[in-house]
Amino acid sequence: MDSVPTLIWMDVYSNIMQAEDVINMLRAHKGVYDVFVMDGSTAVRMELAESKNGGFCCKYENRALNESRSMDLRLCVFSDSFLEAPTEMMTILADDSGHIFGHDVPKGMSREKIGEEAIWVSSTYVMYAQEMPTSDLKFVVLPHSISFLENLKGVSKVVAFNPAISTNVFLRERFGYTGPVNATSTIIAVNFSE
Repeated sequence: MDSVPTLIWMDVYSNIMQAEDVINMLRAHKGVYDVFVMDGSTAVRMELAESKNGGFCCKYENRALNESRSMDLRLCVFSDSFLEAPTEMMTILADDSGHIFGHDVPKGMSREKIGEEAIWVSSTYVMYAQEMPTSDLKFVVLPHSISFLENLKGVSKVVAFNPAISTNVFLRERFGYTGPVNATSTIIAVNFSE
């Protein structure tokens, strides 16, 4: 009888230790100002703030937030820029069939991944106008990972995203963040291996 509660306690203890390892690694990372653990109430309010985002006057879908919902640990990190320079698109403009009509172009993204028919609408965003969408377009936030956390022992998956500016304001107030005003907020969700 005693072995079941002992095993549950050992799993909880293991997750606490793994969570501390993740938090300590983030706090030691260059450019990080502060790290906060998101409780359930903060996570729900953050989701409400994200759901109000209009995404350039079209539907808005945060796939990263959806994917992070059921993960073991969610953190809010304030840093001087991206925790890792992105090499893949982080947002897309797509129809319901998944066809991409536009996307951001991070500095680290290979220009070979950009179609020849791309129209540069800014120095960091391209659009594709060769086809007609099959539905209204939606602005989609894609999940990305943080490689230095994925390599940490006990971590099985990492999902990260940068929330909308309005959500960033909410998170600053919620956590009482008083660091540099130009800080970037990143939501990081982590699953631990069993």
